[in-house]
Amino acid sequence: MYGIVANVMSDRVLRTGAKVWIHYCNGDAGCPVVSGISKGGRAVQKYTHYKRLENFRVAWVPEHMRDRVMWMWDDRSIAEDRATHLSEVWTGVRHFNRDGTVLMRDGVSEGEAWARYRVLSGR
Repeated sequence: MYGIVANVMSDRVLRTGAKVWIHYCNGDAGCPVVSGISKGGRAVQKYTHYKRLENFRVAWVPEHMRDRVMWMWDDRSIAEDRATHLSEVWTGVRHFNRDGTVLMRDGVSEGEAWARYRVLSGR
């Protein structure tokens, strides 16, 4: 079973650069549930925004994570297509720090990212 992991760019709870597992999106398509290591060193599960993540890629889901990760595929190529899709949509989206005072990454607006999503997914 393969899932999608990413690295944290900036977050209030998660460590910068930490690897997180993307579990699923619940309601708000821009904010998936992820799990990773907090700044205090504990394992946490929380909502975060895709624009706070980078380097989307496929990884084998370990046994102890399989009850939590809902986005899993038996075929690695399907998981790679999904990870590539997330990278194409969310890479280069404008992102500020947690206080909204410092521009962490300049780029397109979130609205433009959603327009890119609709074009890529054929909607």
